[in-house]
Amino acid sequence: MHIVIVGNGVAGTEAALEVRRRAPDARITVVSEETDHFFSRTALMYVAIGQMAHKDIEPLERDVYERMKLQRVRARATGVDLDKRKLLLAGGKEPLAYDKLLLCCGSRPRPAPWEGSGDLLGVGHLVTMQDLHWFTRELWGSEGHDQPERPWAHLDASTDDSPYRRRKTAAEVRGRPAEKACVVGGGLIGIESIEVMAAKGVKPTFLIREEAFWPIALDGTEAAWIAEELRHHGVDVRLQESITAVHGDDSGCITSVDTDKGSIDTDLLMVAIGVMPQTGWLEDSGLELEERSRGIVVDERLQTSDPHVWAAGDCAAVRWFNGWVRPEQLWYTGRDQGRVAAASLLGSEARYARGTWYNSAKLMDIEYTTVGLVNMGVDGEENWFHQEQGRVRSTTRLVHKDGVLIGFNALGRRWDHSILARWIEEKRSLAWVKANLNHARFDTEFVPPLQLPA
Repeated sequence: MHIVIVGNGVAGTEAALEVRRRAPDARITVVSEETDHFFSRTALMYVAIGQMAHKDIEPLERDVYERMKLQRVRARATGVDLDKRKLLLAGGKEPLAYDKLLLCCGSRPRPAPWEGSGDLLGVGHLVTMQDLHWFTRELWGSEGHDQPERPWAHLDASTDDSPYRRRKTAAEVRGRPAEKACVVGGGLIGIESIEVMAAKGVKPTFLIREEAFWPIALDGTEAAWIAEELRHHGVDVRLQESITAVHGDDSGCITSVDTDKGSIDTDLLMVAIGVMPQTGWLEDSGLELEERSRGIVVDERLQTSDPHVWAAGDCAAVRWFNGWVRPEQLWYTGRDQGRVAAASLLGSEARYARGTWYNSAKLMDIEYTTVGLVNMGVDGEENWFHQEQGRVRSTTRLVHKDGVLIGFNALGRRWDHSILARWIEEKRSLAWVKANLNHARFDTEFVPPLQLPA
């Protein structure tokens, strides 16, 4: 049996390893154009800053394809012939015949919507390895800051129109790195880009069209603290301000952006307005795509509308707790879906059941942890909120319904999400959780316990 997997991100790689574990004799081909090796996309920021080398963000040894007998095809998939069971490839490569096909093609940056912005040098994203290459060269010039290893030779795309091609930078045209930067989009990629810029000494303007930073994740008090911290680091945070146009010079480099409140000079524009499933190449395939997100519609077994095709990870539209059908674009959900899809396509009755949501990050210097249903608009939900201002500054928000914990949001302290998720699944009462909350702390040794009001 020949199993073809499109994508060598976390979903595709976990699926390939799970198939090999369950089917030692299966023929497995992994198709991807972005990089030769599986890497942790959530760690791109640390490479951009210079805190980690490229090999540091590769979770697996580089000989994994050889050891696990995985055939590697470096190419871009351009379509699927469902009738002939063939995957079409760019660059004149022969189509790949398959018995089972698993699509783990991930996400792509949501493109800048302002006319002409897509053609200007100095405008980009931080989602792919090629984006990392572009970003570091814009900030540091040449090939970026010194790295013990430069993997850029591995980033040659198969075609000139590939999203994974190496791009020219405004820095090389101007003969200097960026000195003035602008970031648009109030989410994790936006704040990560700001941290990289700040580390280089470039203090950007941060444009957020909403009333507060990241309203889908934070409440007003939480968001205000993050904005305060950003300003402390020299970032010009501008709320309720949106770009209306971008401008460039005769050499094609960005020079400024217009907003609904004025004009801002800039050498570099980071567009961090979200990601979307990388499924444009499947529009004419016959597979069912969810109307709004354009994710690949799958059932509980992660099988698509075609009996020989499965999908997992950022590109798969799965059913949420409230009936929504849309992608889950998180690292660990991609991992879990890859494993379930692998078992499913081999005939197992494995089902993907969306577990309790969790995530964590560091927003500048502030720890962030979220678990369960937070800012999800659950009917009848209430919020219990506590703020520390002593030796430790923190906020703790417990989301509850009918006195039972359904969500947790916190800044400033470290928390063990596995304990909090278990409490949610056990339907612990708000009173019980408050009395036991310090058992879920994951703070370092000398951080004092959280003191809650009686």
